Parts: sequence; C-alpha cells; structure tokens
Amino acid sequence: MTTTDAARPLPASLGWALGSGTILQGLNSAVLAVALVSIGRDLGVRDAGALAWVVTALYLSAAVASPTGGRLADLYGPRRVYLVGLAIALVASVAGPFVPSVGWLVADRVLLGVGTALQFPTAMAVVRRQARLLGARPASALGVIALCGQTTAALGPSVGGPIVALWGWQGIFWVNVPIVANAAFWVLRVVPADPPLPRAGARETLRTLDPVGLLLFVGTLVPLMLGLLSLDGSPQWWWFVVTAALLALLVSWSARSSRPFLDVRLLARSPGVWRTCVRAVVTFVSFYAIFYGLPQWLEVARGMSPAQAGLLMFPVFGVGVLSTLAASRLGARVRPRVLLVLGSLAMLAAGVLALAVVDADAPVWLLVLLGVLLGLPNGFNNLGNQLVLHESVAEQHAGVASGLYRTAQYIGAALASVVVAAAVGPVAGAGGASGGTVGDGGIGALGAWIAGLGAVLLLGSLVAGVRERRRA
Repeated sequence: MTTTDAARPLPASLGWALGSGTILQGLNSAVLAVALVSIGRDLGVRDAGALAWVVTALYLSAAVASPTGGRLADLYGPRRVYLVGLAIALVASVAGPFVPSVGWLVADRVLLGVGTALQFPTAMAVVRRQARLLGARPASALGVIALCGQTTAALGPSVGGPIVALWGWQGIFWVNVPIVANAAFWVLRVVPADPPLPRAGARETLRTLDPVGLLLFVGTLVPLMLGLLSLDGSPQWWWFVVTAALLALLVSWSARSSRPFLDVRLLARSPGVWRTCVRAVVTFVSFYAIFYGLPQWLEVARGMSPAQAGLLMFPVFGVGVLSTLAASRLGARVRPRVLLVLGSLAMLAAGVLALAVVDADAPVWLLVLLGVLLGLPNGFNNLGNQLVLHESVAEQHAGVASGLYRTAQYIGAALASVVVAAAVGPVAGAGGASGGTVGDGGIGALGAWIAGLGAVLLLGSLVAGVRERRRA
C-alpha cells in the first residue's frame, strides 16, 4: 500500500448508500412529537403516561437492538443484517397505521425500534471493513452517515407537521415505506456483498447473542426508564435500586460468560470504548435537551405557534448540517480530540448565551444567534466521538462497539427528558390537560445545563489530549 493509497478517502457513494437507511431511526423518533395528540384522540387515550410509552418503546427496543445488531453483523456480515433491519422496519411501518389500541401501537413501535436500530452498527462495520480493504480514510464516509442521521432528526418535527396534516398520524408510518425501498436499492447496488461465512445454526446464534445477558440488559433498562419517567411527578426511587441490582447481576454474568451480550471484558481492555460511550451519553443529553426543550420554551414562554417554533429551529438544523460537513473535512487532517474540543467550546458558549442573555422578551435575531451556536456542537462532537471509537477497537469488535455507542445515544435521549423537565418545566400534556406553564427563566436553566455539560466535555477532552501527548 502506498502513501497515496493510504490517504485516499472512501467513496462518497458508500456513505450515502449506508446513510439512506440510518435516517429511519432519527426520523421516527422526531416525527412522533407532532403526532402524539392525534394518536391520543383517535385511540381514546387520556393517560399521558401511556402515550409516553409510545415514545420510550422505540428507544428501549433500539437500545437492545443496537448491540444485538452489532453482534449479528460480526457473525453473519454487516450488509446482510442491515437489509434484515430494513425488512423489519417495513413490516412495522405497514402494520402501524392499522393498530387498534395504544397497547398494540407500543408493540409496533418496539418492532420499529428493532428494525431502525440495526442500520447504524452495521453501517459502521461496513465502513471499517472497506477502509481496511481499500487502505482508505473513513472520516468522509462517517461524516456522511452522521449528516444523514442528524439532518432527519433535526428536520423531523418540521416535516412531521405537514405529514400529520395531510395523512393523519398514520402518515408517520407510511412515509417509511419509500425510504426503506430507496435504502434497500442503494445498499444492494453500492455496498459490496459480505464474504461467505460458515453456516451458523440456531444454537450458535443463541450462544453468540447470550439470551441471559440480553434479558438482564433489558431488565436493567426498563426500571431505569420507569424511575426516570417518575421524576416529573412523585419520584419512585426504588426503581433505581432495582436498576442497580440488575446492573450488578448483568456485569457479573457478562464477566463470566464466554460470549457475553454486554462485553465488559472488551470495555475493560479498551478504555477508549467505554470513555467514548460515556462521552456520547453526555453529548446526546445536550443534543436532545436542545431538540425537545427549545421548541417547548418557544411555544409556551414566547407564545409561538408550532410552525413558528419549528421555523426558529432551522438555524439549529442548518448549522448542524454545515458543522458536520466542516468536521468531516477537518477530521481528515487533525486528531479527533480537536473536533471534540471545538464542539465542546461551542456548546459551552451557547449555554452561557442562553443563561446570561436570552429571556422571554429576547429579539428574534438573538434567538437565531442562539440557534446557530446550538447547532455548531452537533457535527464536531458526533464525528469526533465516532473517530475516537474507530481508533479504540479492533476490527472484529467494530460492530459490537458501534452498537454500544448507539445505545449510549438512547440513554442520553432518556436522560435529556429529565433535564428538560427540570429546566423548562411541565407543559400541557396529551389531550390538553395542563401540567403547568414554563416560566421566563426556563431558558436560563436550560442554558445552565447545556453550559455545564459543555464544560464537562471540554475538560474531559483536554485531559485526554494531554494524556495522549504524554504517551506519544
């Protein structure tokens, strides 16, 4: 391999083909926000907690399916598992509009979460494999995949409004059908086929997936979510005791299992993996706090309509796209820690602006400036984390590590709901039952959270950078 070959980036078509399916998870997370009231009305749901499970069902199943998908990708080949995920998403999308009750809708969202969670870890495994085979840099392909996911996640609420207006809440499922078809076409056309693998029977697959570890993993996540969801009312702290007990059992089982579902030995051998996952949790707490908290504050504290609030979210979306493109180019020339430092600085600056300057009477231009600053961290932090993860794990464990990274994102999303509730406060619930109003100081509290999270990330990145230079 020559120096020129080593410097060549992966083909852009590979990133776009893989990214065409990774958009499903972010889109189906985001468009639901504008459909919940219609769902509650049509299915006769008056309990806001029941509707909350429609939201969390996708995150819980995706948190389980991501590491599972990574393990299956290592066993059967990432392209095959990617396509299986598309098929599962298609089944859930066709069935969703016809569910008779909220219980069935939750079950369908669980299935949809499984299908849409498989694309990311398998896409990361494909990129890793092709980068090795071609002697190419992965930064450009990773940047395209990150761009696809962030674009749909940020644009989802704005897109979801017209979809619900035209086709009702059922439209949020129907929109997946052409996306799945398009992704399948491009993956089959562009992504190289997986090499032949030894035939793996059901027994070997079960040993690889570790069903006991999987059940303990689910058992840890469910009470954690129940505890988090209880914090906006009467906290049920005993759920966290259950979570801690099940987590201890999970770690103990995984340490003794020959093929654990949660590879704690991999985490112990690769400190960069678990550090990246922890950093990803903090990063996505900030991202989802902005994603859900800022529109909520604009609508209640500023009295804006959903359309106006969505319009003021476009600076966050637009700058997030541009920052991903810039980070992708910069990532080919600098160490990933530089991207993380830049993203953390932007997060800190945005939080300070919201805390110290922005209030309910702030002019629109100041809100636009806030949106610009809030959009900057997305590309730099996300791509920086993925590049650090790429450098921290051997290729044979790339799928598992990427699945763990995706799981960290879902945990961050869950924690963000707690941050939004604590900072911005309760708002009108499903069906119009009011839980209170957002005070003028809500944006300041949200800014304090974002600034604090940015400061933690910045300090961690600087310390890690100093440690790397000393080892070099």
